[in-house]
Amino acid sequence: MSCATDIQTDTVRFWDRYARWHKQWIEHNDYHRPILDALAAIVEPGWRVLEIGAGNGVLAVPLAAAGCEVTAIEPSIAMRSLLFEEAFAKGIDSIDVDERRWEEIPVFELAGYDLVLACNSLHLPEIGFAASLDKAMRADPANLFVVTEHVPGEAIRFAYPDHVMRCARSCITDDSFAYHTIDEAFECQSCEKGRPLCPEEKMNLRRSLSFRDNHFWLNAVAVVGMYWFERRDPSFQAAMQ
Repeated sequence: MSCATDIQTDTVRFWDRYARWHKQWIEHNDYHRPILDALAAIVEPGWRVLEIGAGNGVLAVPLAAAGCEVTAIEPSIAMRSLLFEEAFAKGIDSIDVDERRWEEIPVFELAGYDLVLACNSLHLPEIGFAASLDKAMRADPANLFVVTEHVPGEAIRFAYPDHVMRCARSCITDDSFAYHTIDEAFECQSCEKGRPLCPEEKMNLRRSLSFRDNHFWLNAVAVVGMYWFERRDPSFQAAMQ
């Protein structure tokens, strides 16, 4: 008998219960390294940065450490706790945290940012990827940096009324998960699916695990797309009017 797939990653409640596993995942791979490298080539100290769905602060904390004024939107209380923990460990106390969901924040409150950043988060709001991206554009940041594994229903366009894509590239990054025991792997996967694993799923997961460095590894890679938009030059906008 086949097992149903019912992963739900689009609710705050999911991230509240999944936070401990997200932390464990981040601690055992280098998923965000190419993203951090790309941001380092763009961002300048002193920039006002808004991150949509900041999670545990894996991007927000390094940006704050680099001298940016960071506001982190994160509605999950469990993920915010991880963010504060990470910031405290790095001696960072300057990150402003907004507990609201992206769809709840009025666009007029989002003005004046040098960079709006969204890493695997624009598909999560109830309004969907396309409307979330449109809202980020309407906030009119000087730069918009979107990272996504999820192919949106509508292709990301090269140009928008006030912004143009400066760079688009994809990379393959490590998406592996390390568990301390096989039962822990079952527990994590059950949490992700929101239900107990069926026997077939347990058997397939056990077969997929490899053992090294005292951990059971679920090896995986992800293809990540990175899209950098920049506000159009005012002289160009005037010429088009």
